[in-house]
Amino acid sequence: MSTHKFIRGFSRIHPPSNPHQQTASNIVQDLSNSGMELLKNSPLILSTLNSHVIQLVFSNPKLPLSSCLEFYKLLRKTPAPKPDLVAHFTLIRRLYSEKRFTDIRFVLNCIANDINLRTPVSNIVSLVQDGSDDPIFVEKLCRMLFRVYSDNGMFVESIGVFDYMEKSGFKIHDKFCRVLLHALNKRGKMDTCFSFFRRMVGANVEITVHSMTTVIQGLCKGGKVEKAKDLMEEMVSKGIEPKLLTYNMLINGYCINGTVDEAFKMKTILEQKGFEPNAFTYNIIAGCLCKLKRYDEAKMWSFAVIKRGFTHDVVTFSTLVNILSKTGNLENAKLLFESMEKWGLRPNIVTYNTLIDGYCKKGNLEEIKQLFEKMEEGGVRPDSTTYNTLINVHCKKGNMEEAHKLLGHMDAKGVRVDTVTYTTLIDRYCKKENLEEANRLFEEMEKRGVRYNTFTYSSLIGGYCKKVKMEEAHKRMGHMEARGLGPDTVIYNSLIDGYCKKENLEKAKMIFEEMENRGVRYSIVTYGALIDGYCKIGKMEETHKLSGHMEASGVKPNIVTYNTLIYGYCKKGNVEESKRLYEEMENRGLRPDTVTYNTLIDGCCKKGNLEETKQLFEGMKNKGAIPDSITYNILIDGYCKKGNIEEAHKLKGLMEVCEVGVDTVTYNTLIDGYCKKENIEEAKWLFEEMEKMGVSYDTFTYNSVIDGWCKKEKMEEANKLRGDMEARGVKPNTFIYNALIDGYCKKG
Repeated sequence: MSTHKFIRGFSRIHPPSNPHQQTASNIVQDLSNSGMELLKNSPLILSTLNSHVIQLVFSNPKLPLSSCLEFYKLLRKTPAPKPDLVAHFTLIRRLYSEKRFTDIRFVLNCIANDINLRTPVSNIVSLVQDGSDDPIFVEKLCRMLFRVYSDNGMFVESIGVFDYMEKSGFKIHDKFCRVLLHALNKRGKMDTCFSFFRRMVGANVEITVHSMTTVIQGLCKGGKVEKAKDLMEEMVSKGIEPKLLTYNMLINGYCINGTVDEAFKMKTILEQKGFEPNAFTYNIIAGCLCKLKRYDEAKMWSFAVIKRGFTHDVVTFSTLVNILSKTGNLENAKLLFESMEKWGLRPNIVTYNTLIDGYCKKGNLEEIKQLFEKMEEGGVRPDSTTYNTLINVHCKKGNMEEAHKLLGHMDAKGVRVDTVTYTTLIDRYCKKENLEEANRLFEEMEKRGVRYNTFTYSSLIGGYCKKVKMEEAHKRMGHMEARGLGPDTVIYNSLIDGYCKKENLEKAKMIFEEMENRGVRYSIVTYGALIDGYCKIGKMEETHKLSGHMEASGVKPNIVTYNTLIYGYCKKGNVEESKRLYEEMENRGLRPDTVTYNTLIDGCCKKGNLEETKQLFEGMKNKGAIPDSITYNILIDGYCKKGNIEEAHKLKGLMEVCEVGVDTVTYNTLIDGYCKKENIEEAKWLFEEMEKMGVSYDTFTYNSVIDGWCKKEKMEEANKLRGDMEARGVKPNTFIYNALIDGYCKKG
């Protein structure tokens, strides 16, 4: 059809009047004589335009098509009246007559993105069909419109074009439909993608393996591997044979789900079908095995790529570097990394991130720094994962200043600061009990539009609970739920622990019950926090009930649970029950540790049962639990209280032989024991030894020695020590003043 005939059809919608024709002619003449500059500098002329005039300018054959397009682009940029839908299609028709399809797509894209021009495809077609003698034009227009809508993510409109074409009897090809399938796949809209594929089948589109593989790829990415497999089998029954890529997509899907054994089966099937697995197949499986920590198998699959003569690619090397890093073989990982250039390969961001992560886990900041510099020199731009890994290692080392500098670098270099970045920093500040900075970062997240996740809230709520600020913790939990995030086991554990620290066991129990009502699973930490809370306030009958509940829930007690219970019963003076629990834990295959023995030894010492204490001490060493300074101090205190100061002093010697640190508590206990025995000379010798050994005095040290001198009526020595005490910044307490007063009174 001719452009003039097309325009005559439009004239019935917008009949031009003579003034409009004259204005349009003047603009055409100005554009022909002076180009676009005159109009650019004449806002008054542009302000007189309307859609009728614009339509007439576009349709005027005297105006070259290139000038038409320039005029159109000018109108889009200026405040002048904009072309209406009719004017747009006047321009499109002229572009079509000269087969300028790229420019047509540009104009259609403008229509799609202008809310004032959007209209159903049937309306568009009715405009262009009026007076048309070229049926192919409508079909081609629909195809271009379908692509434009798909590229812009306007999937409802794309499907509307497909429906129109089907109803109009246009031939629809598989290649045409793949534009939408790819767009839906890319944006993760797999329900719509699968549904559209079904529409294609229903519309008798000649499905090819390419569109089938696109859908299978998307389903697998979304974890719906079985659905993808069923689709492949259905299409095979319709005569569409899968390609190697199709099988690889299914293998990848199984690997994404962590079901590597199913991936092995799919590899066997593709081999039975006569396909030879390629480097991609082996790399996918190797990567999955690596994630499952089956490193030996992963290494074997990666090396198979090289052994089979496949072209070595970055993925293969990155996987091997990852395997070696994860297994602690960083030296070989680095050698492999450095050999990549010899194979003509350049490490990519994944390779660098893998190696940096390995060095971060080792805390080797010097190697990390060198890799970071090499990365930038090689033109590989660090991404969020790179920075997050570095921030994490600095946080773990307590280098918060360095971690913050990296946050600044991310902003300066345009690297996206994400949820992981902020959550890592917030978590570390909460662990350092710097809630002010953690809250500042939390608020900054919101201002920058970075989404919170459960772990962000978990870190902050845990920080408040650690400081027993339970009201603030509950506020954050309310904020979390308002955003549609539900509290998990870790958050509930923090709340229970916080209330237990506050000794509000009633509220802790309520939180525990709320977990059950909301279907949140208990963990060993949940029970441990509550049992510890009840042990500290001596409610051992409640701990007994909780132990039964824990067993019934399928949560097995661990060594921490038993140590807590043993401590609780010892505190109540029920050493027999503590010993029964000790035997029970051994029968369950749990190995008592130093804490277990220390608690039992302390319980027996408090009961004055030194013989049993001695047996526990010997048994402890025989069973591989190493006595620490706490063990020795408990024993020394027990012997001192029984008046057996000689045996207590021998234990101090044993500490020195075993290189266990003799501390202030050790000296204080012995000094107090000698003072009570009125052996002030030995106490004085120990007091002087403390200074020689660099062990700090405290108030209790001075209490014992000053009291010892006062009882001996050696007031000059006592007063000298009081002066020394004050000179060292240790303030005398009431006990010391009472001892001095009593000493002076006795001396008269």
